[in-house]
Amino acid sequence: MRAAARARRILHIDLDPFFVSVERSLDPGLRGRPVVVGGDEDGSGIVAAASDEARARGVRTGQPVSAAKRLCPEGVFRRGDLDTYARVSDDVTNLLLSVSRRVERPSADEAYVDLTRESPSSPGAVAVAESLKDDLQRRLGLDASLGLACSRLAARVASSWARPRGLLVVLPGYEASFLARQPLCFLPELPPHLERALEQAGLVTLGHVAACEASALAEIVGAAAATRLQEAARGEGEEAVAVTAPPVRVQEEAVIRDRRTDRVALRDVVEGLAARAWRRLRPFGLVAGTMTVELKRADTIVRREENVEPGLADEETARAMASGLVEPVLDPASGVRSVQVRLSRLGRPGAQASLFFAGAGVNPAPSH
Repeated sequence: MRAAARARRILHIDLDPFFVSVERSLDPGLRGRPVVVGGDEDGSGIVAAASDEARARGVRTGQPVSAAKRLCPEGVFRRGDLDTYARVSDDVTNLLLSVSRRVERPSADEAYVDLTRESPSSPGAVAVAESLKDDLQRRLGLDASLGLACSRLAARVASSWARPRGLLVVLPGYEASFLARQPLCFLPELPPHLERALEQAGLVTLGHVAACEASALAEIVGAAAATRLQEAARGEGEEAVAVTAPPVRVQEEAVIRDRRTDRVALRDVVEGLAARAWRRLRPFGLVAGTMTVELKRADTIVRREENVEPGLADEETARAMASGLVEPVLDPASGVRSVQVRLSRLGRPGAQASLFFAGAGVNPAPSH
């Protein structure tokens, strides 16, 4: 591959404020309104997250809710639901892991994904980033801005310029000029006293720090900090995005809210879940030896599973198998509350299967 094709392509996803974004996905009527998450209805507690509209009125994270209500009396205040936020955060991580093994979530508000092509046949980073942006917004209902570049720093800066729902791509070779005009606040974990010292010396952008004579910079911040600062300002010396451990099993679930759902619609949902579960195996090069489909009704849970050798290795087969498993238990479709597709017995293609799972079978498992 050419050198340009081998260049790192790092995607930064800015979901800040994540809690607000989740609340808006649950209640679209909150879009465009000032939203504050945290505390209780009586005004006690502190602000956990605030929308851009609330921030424009002076509301800040960590502020007492009582103060936030004085600053933004027209705001919508939500107590928050940590269980829901954790579930949606897991959904985000699983979506990212469907395109790369290298995913980091420093917090619920952001993520780094290494989209460097591993082979000539791998999809391009821009196309993958665009697909992720669409999935985050359409499937999960989350607002996100994305930045794609050759370093973590440039990608994070790019995502900030892409707010609130855009994608900004920094082309290889243009990162130095892109970073040069950015303020010092983008330097990760820059201590306030060093930032003040740099500004007093007239070094107010990343480009100023990167171009400064090493000896002059050392006089301002010290020799040890000077080297690290210049590397950081250039987006150099960064750690690679860590490889995520391969999953032991994967599962996708959907809650059925429309009681008018018919057999065809339900089958489409199950096939879609199977496809999504299989895509999560692709970055790890894994195949699944067992598929389980589970339907929950008000008073019963029905599970059907099938073992396959040498392993489930493509999306179309996953869809077809899920459709075959769910078909006999679809009726009554209107009574289904949720469906789940689980892939287990994961391994590398061609790996020897466990003797305890030889052959294929179907296992209905009703429970109450």
